[in-house]
Amino acid sequence: MRSRVGLTDGATRIPAAVPLDRGQVRFRSLLFRYLAVGFILLATVVVASPGAPDAGADPDPWDYQREQVDVQGSGALNAYARTAVRATAWLAKSSIERQRDVLRLNLFDVLVGDGAAQSVGGWRAGHADLLEAATKAALLGLIAWGVVRRPAWRSLTVAALLLLVATVVVTRPQTTVEAAARPGTVVPSAMLAVVTRVAPDGGGQGGAEPTQRRLLTGYWRSYVGNPLSRMQTGTAVLADAPPGKKAGVLAALRKNVSAVNDWAVGHRGPERAFIATSALGYVLPFAVGLGALAMVAACAQTLLFLLCLGGLFAWPLAVAGRRQRRALVRFLLAPLLGSVAVLAGASLLSFVVVRAAETLHASDEYVGLLLAGSTWPALAAFLIGRWLTRRRRQGPGLPPDGQGPFASAQRS
Repeated sequence: MRSRVGLTDGATRIPAAVPLDRGQVRFRSLLFRYLAVGFILLATVVVASPGAPDAGADPDPWDYQREQVDVQGSGALNAYARTAVRATAWLAKSSIERQRDVLRLNLFDVLVGDGAAQSVGGWRAGHADLLEAATKAALLGLIAWGVVRRPAWRSLTVAALLLLVATVVVTRPQTTVEAAARPGTVVPSAMLAVVTRVAPDGGGQGGAEPTQRRLLTGYWRSYVGNPLSRMQTGTAVLADAPPGKKAGVLAALRKNVSAVNDWAVGHRGPERAFIATSALGYVLPFAVGLGALAMVAACAQTLLFLLCLGGLFAWPLAVAGRRQRRALVRFLLAPLLGSVAVLAGASLLSFVVVRAAETLHASDEYVGLLLAGSTWPALAAFLIGRWLTRRRRQGPGLPPDGQGPFASAQRS
């Protein structure tokens, strides 16, 4: 046995297993998990689209909704320019639509909340007598429990508050959903008001929606209306014209100015291709950035909606004791404030991106006008820069072929 088992003189105790670290999750990790859950829920309802309402026609359409993005002309370069400018318009329109949606509605509320509230309201109307009887029975049972068992006043208060909240939610579902969704649109409006006060754009009307309309209309004119006007006339004369009058202005210019007619019929294919390519390259990073910020804002709106709706049933637990209050602060109040901060930051950054895009276009407008007449200056600048780069790499003392006394010495 000793030969099989071995001596036990040097045996030691088996060390105890290290316990798992079950400390509190940091606030950032908890908020990130909440946002991930909100993203999954939002993506699920967007894919499923349960009861998505029909928005219908806009009674007051914006300029980008009435703009006719069309470029005449035949040939490969004109076809490429036409495709590129339409892609530019689609990117700009998509980013504008996402920003409008963040300010005017809560996407999760539109896809799920409104339909659920209507379903609960219809079910309540069909079972009104049964619900009234159940509420009276629950109230009598609560009174009997307090008289017979004599529970702690905190437990009795929590039960009474939960019954009150459930009654209000069932009897007023539409009001409850509207109250839970309202902070998701109030926060972006407040951030837009901050942007308007800090950096006013000189508009006459105040308010969130008129200010957003001025910002996004300027963004559309800078990155779609201006290059489209340059492709049709060679200048930016049509950029600030109303969409309904652009056709008449273009027809008048074509009759009076032959150069404008050459641009309109597609005789400037290379120049059109350059303008369309530069417009697409300019709008792409801003459209991607605005789309990403709108997605973050939509996830924060979803989380804020769920926390506000769940807080109606969770806040009565604050009466239960100090431990329950700490749990509410950690798992409800802190994530709610964090979602408000994320929504405010995403909204503020989106407006800053729009302002930065307009500023960049304004600073680059003169260069764009210089390059609108011909692509040869751009090609000449490219060739000169390439020649200077090659000469700098070769050095001042070496011949163009790279052979010199040092090279011959190395070969010898």
